[in-house]
Amino acid sequence: MGITGARPVSGQNRIFDAIRRDDLAQVRAILAETPSAVNAIAPKRPLDTRGMSPLQVSLCTGRHRDIAWLLLESGADVNYLPDRRIAEEARPVLFDGVNAAIWNARRYAWDGKNTTPLQMEWKHTKEQADDAFAFLRRMLELGADVSVTDHYGRNCLMEAVSEAGNLCPVKNQETGAFYPGRPITPEMCEDLRRIFRLLIDAGADRNNVSAFSGKSIRQHYENEPVWQICGDLWDERAEGGMP
Repeated sequence: MGITGARPVSGQNRIFDAIRRDDLAQVRAILAETPSAVNAIAPKRPLDTRGMSPLQVSLCTGRHRDIAWLLLESGADVNYLPDRRIAEEARPVLFDGVNAAIWNARRYAWDGKNTTPLQMEWKHTKEQADDAFAFLRRMLELGADVSVTDHYGRNCLMEAVSEAGNLCPVKNQETGAFYPGRPITPEMCEDLRRIFRLLIDAGADRNNVSAFSGKSIRQHYENEPVWQICGDLWDERAEGGMP
């Protein structure tokens, strides 16, 4: 079971400072001195990480891959869910592992700088995509519960599809055409589809319904570009077999 609602230990707060500095050696030293720091709870400041575990902070900041692996193999709680009284937008740590895998997928996208002409670049390497996927798989091997939901009733599979949608083409609502900065490439499809497959094979409910919207994953996304990548997985699963 996840550790929920425990109080932060002031002497353990320094692990979060070390994570933000991307100081692997210091994190290792803190864990050697105080092993329980692996499941410390972030203080109220800064607000964007309050109530999170060290593993969550390392994943959501996105730059601390080696630290995240160290925390995971040092006993980080893979089912941690922050207390909503501390963190209003609390989500299971598994969601952060999912998001890291999604956002490290290979994709060809706008470079964020040049628009005339539009300049594109590859985001992330195969090595980075493989490592993030391996990390998510390891979380599941260590017992991460794919049935856990956030405070809106959304499971990890809905989170995965939602985040993947943020990598897909955006439609101009006036013209109906798609902006050119986020094409769906074979590499992106490959990296994203294996994430969806991993979660479904681990038992994630593809019929999950958001308590907030009252809609299922299919109802939310079947008319969105992301469904081009994953929709057939829902249909094939319904017919009794995954590809």
